[in-house]
Amino acid sequence: MNGQVLLSERQITAILLIACGLIFTVGGILYTGRAIWQWPASATAVYLRWERGSVILAILVTAWGLVLLEDLLRAAGDPVIARLGMVTYLIGAVVVIVAETAYLYNRQWVYSQTVLYVILALLAQAAFGLSLLQTRLVPGWAGWTALIWNLFWLIVLPIAARDDMYYPALHHVAPFVIGIALLTSS
Repeated sequence: MNGQVLLSERQITAILLIACGLIFTVGGILYTGRAIWQWPASATAVYLRWERGSVILAILVTAWGLVLLEDLLRAAGDPVIARLGMVTYLIGAVVVIVAETAYLYNRQWVYSQTVLYVILALLAQAAFGLSLLQTRLVPGWAGWTALIWNLFWLIVLPIAARDDMYYPALHHVAPFVIGIALLTSS
């Protein structure tokens, strides 16, 4: 395989962005089993580590995918907006990973950290949507979906869910959609 590339940067980016949604699904199912269905096994510390660990892994995979997406967008002609989105998401990811690991330790959320993550993640992914629209790296529907989805929740969550704005599933929809658009439009 001397000099042959197994996967392109575009394909790796797409795989990571799709994988983040799939990985989060595991954490989401485990959360549902613990918080809503109250599965007997969910009362253990190991169960909680798997649940929150899946959420943390999904956030990390999203960050890796967005770093690669930023590189693709820069190469496609956007030197600024995607970079701002990437840095914003990375800051938010660090903040929420600290909140998630603190929760594993003391079983209490640091609400201000999760709210900061929600705001930063929504702004970051809206920036990626805007960058996708400017560069036309993928069909316009993917950029519009990312932009509108994130701006919608940025407006709705503070109004409708003021006491608990942390719904991690919301932050894996736009990357999943972008990943599909990257794979299908190559």
